[in-house]
Amino acid sequence: MCRFVPGQVLAIGPLHALREMGNGLPGSTAIDPFVPENADVEPDSPFQGLGVLVLTTDPGLELLALSRLSAQLAGAINRKQAVVDLNHLLPLGSAPYPTNGLRLSPRSEREVQALRQFVRARWSGSPGTTTRVAVIDSGLHPDFAPHRSVTYLDYTAATVSLEAPRADPLGHGTRVVKLLDELLPMDVELVVGRLPGDSQSVTVLGVARAFGDLVARTKPDVVNLSLALRDDAFTCPACRKRVPVPGFVPSFFPMLVSLAGRCERATVTVLAAGNSGQVSNSRWVTPDTDAMVIAIAENRHGDRARYSGAPTGPLADLLSASAFGGDDPDETGFVGVFEDGGYGTSFAAPFLSAAALLARQRTTPMPPHMPPQLGLNIRHVLAMARRF
Repeated sequence: MCRFVPGQVLAIGPLHALREMGNGLPGSTAIDPFVPENADVEPDSPFQGLGVLVLTTDPGLELLALSRLSAQLAGAINRKQAVVDLNHLLPLGSAPYPTNGLRLSPRSEREVQALRQFVRARWSGSPGTTTRVAVIDSGLHPDFAPHRSVTYLDYTAATVSLEAPRADPLGHGTRVVKLLDELLPMDVELVVGRLPGDSQSVTVLGVARAFGDLVARTKPDVVNLSLALRDDAFTCPACRKRVPVPGFVPSFFPMLVSLAGRCERATVTVLAAGNSGQVSNSRWVTPDTDAMVIAIAENRHGDRARYSGAPTGPLADLLSASAFGGDDPDETGFVGVFEDGGYGTSFAAPFLSAAALLARQRTTPMPPHMPPQLGLNIRHVLAMARRF
């Protein structure tokens, strides 16, 4: 039970279906709207009417509770309207980055300048609406001064705070925001959602609700998720043993990405593939996640860095693209994204998020069961920017 919150089973699905759950569940249930009512969700939003059920049972009965809950929601699950899972722990923490090391490397400066000039030259905006790019990460340092409007949402507590002061104990989110602030057109706003910095506090439910609330509340055009599990195992603070971790938002993430893509803004999600030593996020490339693109890191030679994860299979080229994320640390003449050597797929993702603003305008509907060529379009934008 080290890998999940003891005694908790979750279900996300239609609120009316969750409220009609019958008897036979081994424990007590609490049912709430998935997105708080004060989030001002659009009436036709796919998040409208979505609920979350938390089934609390005795530790040791989680799998029994999961099977019975799944049986009662079988119809909605088959229609891909509901998902049931344990409340997994997600050790997303990393070693803190210094907050005074935000200067980009010369190579990264050239990559940023090329893409920035190309995107801003081609960017026409959306008349009558505000374009937003959102970041869900470790937060934003209070001393960072962006060149644009930034909305800050704090998801470190049970409920979202719109008034919490900016903070970023890990420094990771600030670096992601730094890259986006340098890349995006000046009229594009940023939204930053902060997750808990303590890896033992990050759960499937917490990340899923942060993602859904941020998308429904702020209506972003692109969501940047430079998150990957810290490792394929972590040390349980209770039993002091190394235990495997399940994956990033195991069951809920594909459904939520799909719902975000069906919002009025047709939100695109950019997800970092993950570095070596981490559980790869690339497992989530499926036809259901056609509003998502996986960010792969390449080195200064234009080749995939050895540390970078990469999706495989028939959809890999349609739903992935690569950008500069820094050389492999053992390479002679190593160059990072930041002058202090910071590198990783986390820092390749912002390049794809900026390119997605143009690529999503080029994405055309595909025949049924065929994903749009989002990854190919982003790759085209990145290639054109380098020749601009």
